[in-house]
Amino acid sequence: MIGDLSLRVKASFVLLWLLLSLAILVAALFLTEESRQQQFEAATLHIKKTLEERLLICETAIYGFAQLSAANYGSEQTRLRQFAQNIGTRYPYIYLMGFQPSVSLADREGFEAAMSFRSKQPFSIKDYNGKKETSWQDAQFWRPAPARPYYIPLVDTQPASARRYDFMAGLDIARDQVLGPAVQQAIRSGEIEVTPPFSLQGGEHGFGYLKAVYREGVVPESVAERQDSVIGIILLGVRAETLLTVQGDSSRQLELRLLPNDPQQPLGSIGTLPAATISTASSGWLHQMLFPSRQMQLSIERDYFPYRLEVLRGDDANRIPLPLYGLALGAGAIITALLLLIAASQNNERLQSEHYHQTLHRERQQALITLESIDDAVLVLDGNYRVEYLNPKAALLLGVAQQRAVGMLLSEVWKVRFELAREAIADPVQACRQQLQRVELPENAYLLRPDGQGAFIEGTVSPLLDQDDKLRSIVITFRDMAPLRQRMAEALERSEQRLKQHQAELARVARINTLGEMTSGIAHEINQPLSAIVSYNEACLSMLEDDEPDRILLKTALFSSVKQAQRAGHIVKKLREFVASKQAELSAVEVNQAVLNVITLIESELRDHAVTVDTDLASGLPRVQADAIQVEQVVMNLCKNAMEALMELQGERRLFIYSEPRGQRVRVGVRDNGPGMPAETLQKVFQPFFSSKSQGMGLGLTISHTIIENMGGVLHAGNLDTGGAEFYFELPMITPHGETEGASA
Repeated sequence: MIGDLSLRVKASFVLLWLLLSLAILVAALFLTEESRQQQFEAATLHIKKTLEERLLICETAIYGFAQLSAANYGSEQTRLRQFAQNIGTRYPYIYLMGFQPSVSLADREGFEAAMSFRSKQPFSIKDYNGKKETSWQDAQFWRPAPARPYYIPLVDTQPASARRYDFMAGLDIARDQVLGPAVQQAIRSGEIEVTPPFSLQGGEHGFGYLKAVYREGVVPESVAERQDSVIGIILLGVRAETLLTVQGDSSRQLELRLLPNDPQQPLGSIGTLPAATISTASSGWLHQMLFPSRQMQLSIERDYFPYRLEVLRGDDANRIPLPLYGLALGAGAIITALLLLIAASQNNERLQSEHYHQTLHRERQQALITLESIDDAVLVLDGNYRVEYLNPKAALLLGVAQQRAVGMLLSEVWKVRFELAREAIADPVQACRQQLQRVELPENAYLLRPDGQGAFIEGTVSPLLDQDDKLRSIVITFRDMAPLRQRMAEALERSEQRLKQHQAELARVARINTLGEMTSGIAHEINQPLSAIVSYNEACLSMLEDDEPDRILLKTALFSSVKQAQRAGHIVKKLREFVASKQAELSAVEVNQAVLNVITLIESELRDHAVTVDTDLASGLPRVQADAIQVEQVVMNLCKNAMEALMELQGERRLFIYSEPRGQRVRVGVRDNGPGMPAETLQKVFQPFFSSKSQGMGLGLTISHTIIENMGGVLHAGNLDTGGAEFYFELPMITPHGETEGASA
């Protein structure tokens, strides 16, 4: 029968069959389009939520690292390295974390030397002058950093996996063309800032979190104070591609990008995760209608984050399910193929939804573990001041059980008082709720424990707002300051002990150096009494050979010989006391006697340099509480500096040494008639290693200044109106009760 039909009819049936097949295929595709759109939106929202949670983890990590850095500044960095290692292991998108210190121009040379010694290889602060797209490892673009008021060199790259970026060590991130503007903004704002994107090894993209750390962990109020008090920058590096990677069905073929919120900012897109090849140029209008490409742009709910999320999904012809082709070939398979497609679509949605919930639960658990592992106490309240959550550290400090405290009123667990408060202090929690801004706990705040003991705390009260900027929760973060205060006090005590030992050793070295210069003069001084002793004894022997020796002359000669021997012994004794390495022994000292002892020691050197000494020592001066040897050392240093200033003077060279009472102090001064000192020299004369002499060590006046200060006195330098220079020091008198002026009970 079919063979009896005309060719035209057969052709019409063939065309009708093709049209029906196409209609069924189009209908099936239109039916599944809504489901595909919902899947795309659900996947996009999940990606956005996952990204926001990861950004919150980065924020929490950098705050935790900043607090640890402020607490451990200048001490052992083991806790910081362990913290960075844990974060880098747990969150693979965080590839670098470290505290980059602020280094002043004056401290640059010492800092570079210390870093070279620690790393056992040359280290310098440097700049990268290459283009953004060039390789960071190209040595020709690295240059030593020029002189600047301060630097923030890249020196701390944690965890261990970040060591491959050690070639960037020393990069001044405060002036880097990529990182510099964000670093400056972080210092000025005191908040978290995000850098522009930059290229990483292996073709990846990255960006950084920046957080300034200030002295004592407190953000100054003014921008100028923040510039002066910053001690470093916390840098947290993030791999953009890893940050955007979401575990799931790879067949969804999504392309993720981060775009700048401000289109005028030349940041470019970062973190592109391309799907399979997407091509729309060669597709016809029917293909575009059946398989439209999808695109969504979502803002990230982080005020400091300058990017928005863009998710794209292209038109892929291979996404047509194979059962739909069977529907077009036979009417009997249409219903079966359609039902199979619907069932497969629903099952796929269910599996994908379960997977999304599991991923979200895992991310929440990771965030919860982070909160419970940090050393700060965290307390979360609802709008009615009831406890929603507290971590183990908060439960420990508050003295309550963690599970029992949930649901309790804040007043039942949070008993905060203010020590020595002279004025009424507003409740920080109420102030936070009213202002909807973060509020710092007052410095005199302490927590009253259930046992009645008080513990000083510091921290913040921060509002947690919803999408409508309405208060959803209140977060209180605080920490016990007692361990930190104790560690700081112990560290200060150890530092003072090391400083005193170092100063004593420097003083001994300076005395030995001074002794070396005095050797020839002292030898001459000792030789004179020895020669006189020999002469007197020879005269006595000669007189004993006379028949009637003159007993009076013999007695006079022997007496003079004994006196010369005592003089030689006195010189040797003073020399040994001057050089001896011992701790300062404070006792009642007569400054006039100390001055006379020094004049005796340098008498030969004064004669050799044709220097005349005049003295005006006040009689009846009270004694001072000091170390006699160290006082002599200071007078010696002042006299030698004055003699050296007179060496180039043509004509009479004179020194004038005086002592006089000044209120409750005794002043000793040394003046000369030399050329005086320039103004710039006067400003630096007491700085370590500064010397106006080509062969000077620059330690004599520094050590003298330290010695006088340690004995409760002051040392000054200046020029005389009549010409020449004057150095004088003042020491407290001993009161009638045996205490020096200014001593505390």
